[in-house]
Amino acid sequence: MDVTFSRFVQALRNADVRVSPAETLDAFDVVSQVGIEDKRLLRDALGLALAKTREEKERFEDAFDRFFLQLAFREPAKPTFVRGVDREALVEELGRHLSGGLVRTIDSVLADERDYLAFLVQQAAEDAGISAMRTLREKRVYAGKIAQALALDELEAYLASGKAGGGTGNGADPLLRYLRQYFHGEIRDYVDAQYKLHVDATGRRALLEAALRSQLDRIPREYHVEVRRVVEKLARKLAREHRRRRRRSARGMLDLKKTLRRNLSYDGAIFEPHWRRVKREKATVFVLCDVSGSVAQVSRFLLLFLYELTDVLPNVRAFAFSSALGEVTETFSRKAPEEAVEQALFDWGKGTTDYARAFRDFRERCGRDLDGRSTVVVLGDGRNNYFDPQAHLLKEISQRVKQVFWLNPETRDRWSDGDSEMRRYAPYCLDVGICNRIEHIEAFANQLLTAAR
Repeated sequence: MDVTFSRFVQALRNADVRVSPAETLDAFDVVSQVGIEDKRLLRDALGLALAKTREEKERFEDAFDRFFLQLAFREPAKPTFVRGVDREALVEELGRHLSGGLVRTIDSVLADERDYLAFLVQQAAEDAGISAMRTLREKRVYAGKIAQALALDELEAYLASGKAGGGTGNGADPLLRYLRQYFHGEIRDYVDAQYKLHVDATGRRALLEAALRSQLDRIPREYHVEVRRVVEKLARKLAREHRRRRRRSARGMLDLKKTLRRNLSYDGAIFEPHWRRVKREKATVFVLCDVSGSVAQVSRFLLLFLYELTDVLPNVRAFAFSSALGEVTETFSRKAPEEAVEQALFDWGKGTTDYARAFRDFRERCGRDLDGRSTVVVLGDGRNNYFDPQAHLLKEISQRVKQVFWLNPETRDRWSDGDSEMRRYAPYCLDVGICNRIEHIEAFANQLLTAAR
């Protein structure tokens, strides 16, 4: 029972139901109190202990039903010709040609004892190590191993020999062919259920991972919702890690005098250390996103990522431009992230890209706010449609702030192609990084959190 329940908890985590070790122990106590006889009571009790939100409760119920469902309990749709077959005579005939285990399996299904088939399938799957399945391709491998363990190859050979149904009625051969199909179907369904429980709870993870490995501007639109969830999860994880680092770094050095005074009542044993805290002035991060057609997708996900980090980043002011530049900070504070991004793309993504005009607008809007604590982040491909790049504008901005980062969806070998002006802008940036995948955005956000403290 402990092993089964541990696997169930792992299946819940795979289905994006957050279960901590402490909650796992609470759930063990719940099982010991309510027992396992009443399935509905067990599901409701565990749901109260493990699922916190409405979405998690829905995912919990789905994972519970699929995890504890015995697939072979499902009654097969028997064909009409089954009535014309003498079951005892068929079993006796099969006993002369097939192994005893396979004959017993066939007899149990014909006698409506489908729990025996469920036991055999699960036992064969455990022996084959199905819990180690990690990829979509392995489903066929494990299905073949289970079929081999049930000796279905003997049934295949028997049907191929043409001996099926000798002296047992005209319906024996069609019945055995139907049972062969039924067995393989049950095995496939069981392996598919195990794959969804332990590898891909939604059935879309493999496709989503393939999409995430591709460039952001090539991710199909139907995957945007899933990608947004990935972005939010990565951002929350990064925020938690940064909070821990910030708490450790904010402690400062040990204040020996105050520590000794505080611990006089403990006879000199130090139970309450006192740290010299360093007060830091908040920095401001200015994010300039090119939202023209060629860069819009990357800008979309960067803005979403930064939106999720607003509670751990210093003051963030976001701007969008294609030619004219406009501030979208207020839009993000008033609206949901996805809606705010769409509005930013709609309002500022219509013009012909002109980086010089965008830098000029930014200097006029924020010139007085730029200082040695400021960080400027530019996201764009640097393609200026053959307008004058006026790189001196970026140089002036760079001289007034602490650092300038540039994120470019294009690789360096394309900087000299066509209307790209990156070779003129790059000297005034502390770092120019490639940014065309989620992993690039995550790595930059981590760098930004460290550099902008």
